[in-house]
Amino acid sequence: MFGGDIFSIGFILFLAFLLFGPRKLPEIARTLGKGLGELRRASNELRNSFEEEIRNLDRHSEGASDSAPHYGHNYSEPAPEEPEPKS
Repeated sequence: MFGGDIFSIGFILFLAFLLFGPRKLPEIARTLGKGLGELRRASNELRNSFEEEIRNLDRHSEGASDSAPHYGHNYSEPAPEEPEPKS
């Protein structure tokens, strides 16, 4: 609908001025600003908690892989135990 250029923003402000009047408009803008600030804080908090959980999962998976046996390029497979010969 609106491309975000200066004319569309001006048009929206003009319509808001006509609908709400000059006395009510600053109060509405203040309320919208506070609401957007709270939404931004909640969004940042949610993002930070997700990132922290991902870091915790990465640390947990790295710790688990270190304790597991390695059979690969630099690690040799353990030899099976041979029974002692009976004499």
